[in-house]
Amino acid sequence: MSTQNPNEVWQVEVGGQVYEAAFAELGDWIGEGSLLPQDKVRKGNLRWIEARRVPNLVPFFNAKEQGLPMPVMFRTTEAGSPVSEVPVEQPIRVENFQPMEAPVTQVGNFQPVEVPPIPVTIPEPIEHSLATPVESHVPVLDPTVCAMHADLPSSYICTGCGNGFCKVCPKAYSSVRICPFCGAMCKSTQEIAQKRSETERFTAAINKGFGSEDFFKAISHPFKFKASLIFGAVMFAFFSVGQSVTGLGGIYMIVSALFCLMLANTLSFGVLANTIDKFAHGDLEANFMPSFEDFEMWDDVIHPLLLSIAAYAAAFGPFAIVMLIGYNIVVSNVDSQMNAFQENVEKIPGTHYYDAQRTVDQSIAVKKALGDVATKHNEEIEQADKASHGEGIEDPVEDVSARETREQEKLWEQAQESRKQGLESVLGKTPDTKAKENEALVQNFLALAAPLVVIGAILFLWGMFYFPAACAVAGYTRLFSATINPLVGLDTIKRLGGTYVKIALMGLVLVIAWLIVGMFLNAIFSPFDLPQMGNLPAKFFGSLFSFYLFAVFSCILGYALFKKSDELNIKA
Repeated sequence: MSTQNPNEVWQVEVGGQVYEAAFAELGDWIGEGSLLPQDKVRKGNLRWIEARRVPNLVPFFNAKEQGLPMPVMFRTTEAGSPVSEVPVEQPIRVENFQPMEAPVTQVGNFQPVEVPPIPVTIPEPIEHSLATPVESHVPVLDPTVCAMHADLPSSYICTGCGNGFCKVCPKAYSSVRICPFCGAMCKSTQEIAQKRSETERFTAAINKGFGSEDFFKAISHPFKFKASLIFGAVMFAFFSVGQSVTGLGGIYMIVSALFCLMLANTLSFGVLANTIDKFAHGDLEANFMPSFEDFEMWDDVIHPLLLSIAAYAAAFGPFAIVMLIGYNIVVSNVDSQMNAFQENVEKIPGTHYYDAQRTVDQSIAVKKALGDVATKHNEEIEQADKASHGEGIEDPVEDVSARETREQEKLWEQAQESRKQGLESVLGKTPDTKAKENEALVQNFLALAAPLVVIGAILFLWGMFYFPAACAVAGYTRLFSATINPLVGLDTIKRLGGTYVKIALMGLVLVIAWLIVGMFLNAIFSPFDLPQMGNLPAKFFGSLFSFYLFAVFSCILGYALFKKSDELNIKA
């Protein structure tokens, strides 16, 4: 039986006048005799029908005709449908009834005469319900049977008055069926049954809660849409590789790299917002990729980019500020040390360590200088041999030879370093040089900014923990202001409760998988590691895997928000 929302406004035509009242008040009108079965009623702006044709009003007319108490409205909640009130007729119950004692009457000198008590018969409670109504002249409408052809089953049910109709009764307008009584739209019984089944399934899923089963569903969900997965992953990989053109230098390359970075974030957060929005509202079989059929610059490019900026800023903004402060401190200190080192090196005769114009031919001059030094030392050795005689006089040959070897090694190292600098000035820094520079930078950072290291580590861990909340807010609100506001994110964490801990752990598993695959790809494609450009093959294939992991992460958030849609006030 179709139920009605008790707060819906109905219009009643009584005595030529039209009145408005909530559906919950119509029962009182029937009890008072103000509303008769033949009076016209309608919901909202639909067509007028007789009150007796509204299934939910029939029990009231039955009770009125039989002289029984009016049914009492009670609330029933169907998942996916508004809270409504259904009339239930209550029996008469008389409890603890005690008959009154007859009064004692005395007249004149007569003796009191006891008047016997008047017998009172208490009728048994009369039970009746909608399932077994009492006999009445008001017809009982069954939505499973056509309201106009009682011998035919219903194929459609009116969403307004709740009457059932066979295939030929509703008025057809293309694929739309209209109720012949009230003019509301009719839905097929199959559609209603399917909707009820989906509602029951969703209700069971929500009651079951968020867990490992949802994690494995999220892992497999992107493979349901293989074309979207391949297309999105390849596009994301090209955008990621395009960010490496900064190594070529030049303002145009830098702008191109920034453009690729923005497109990569736009694509990833477009997937995130689309997946969370669909999943949180109950569409668990939706494609994770946003639809580009109706492409709009704001909805498909600018808005996701702004959401990504807000999410990263809310999660890792404090960490980035601390890192910038520490970096400036370290770089300024390293520059001062390098300047002092350069001044000391330039004081060494015959060397110009930081001369940018040196070429590989400088090694020839270094070798010549080594030959001159060797000749000079040989002369000193000969003179020392002639001067040395008698006991107690030590032979200086060994000391002079050792000193000569050390000086030769020092000059050769300087020559090799000069040659290396010349090559790097043309071809770029080698991986060995970059690794040493990074190691030196880290050591200086740890030595010079120890308090900042501790603060930065704490803020980084907080960013990793808070990032899922920022992504969730970006997905279900789609508001830049809400995403960047940490209070909204904290409130979301509070509402999710233990579910958020599960989200964080699942996200940690994805990060570990990403690191392992990244290390594996870098090891395989290490021969392709180019100066300035980096390991392009490893970056390309790693980006394919990164896109898939981000799609899985979006599905995880979508499942979690769906299971907690009531706590987050997300309406289906």
